[in-house]
Amino acid sequence: MKPNQLRPWWLRKRILFPLVLLAGVTSAGVMAFINSNTSTIVIYNETGNPLPPLLVRACGQERGFPTLAERESVQFALKPSGGETPVQLELATDPAWKWEGELIKPHGGYRVSIRLWPDRQVEAYTEISWLQRTFSVK
Repeated sequence: MKPNQLRPWWLRKRILFPLVLLAGVTSAGVMAFINSNTSTIVIYNETGNPLPPLLVRACGQERGFPTLAERESVQFALKPSGGETPVQLELATDPAWKWEGELIKPHGGYRVSIRLWPDRQVEAYTEISWLQRTFSVK
């Protein structure tokens, strides 16, 4: 008698492998969709110099970052509470430098990328997760 004939049908490789693969792909897809709902703000220092401490405000939330080195970036993941507001940046300089720009929602897969250039110039753009764009219900 062959060993395969002694095993129950659900333990055979022909059935077990595709079932495990299907379950893994499905759970990875569900986790990716859930995580795609998080909104983030990413700030890049392209000034050529270290930045003083930075304060970021959006959707009723705020977060401070210590000195930001040249060519370094920081990311602020928003909690899903609050409403749509513009992103506000503030540098601890004398006098304080402030910037207000792109609108962001605390959920919905928004990603605001902000680049700080020399002479306090700011470049910002907003992207929305393709999973949220494609599958979310409005």
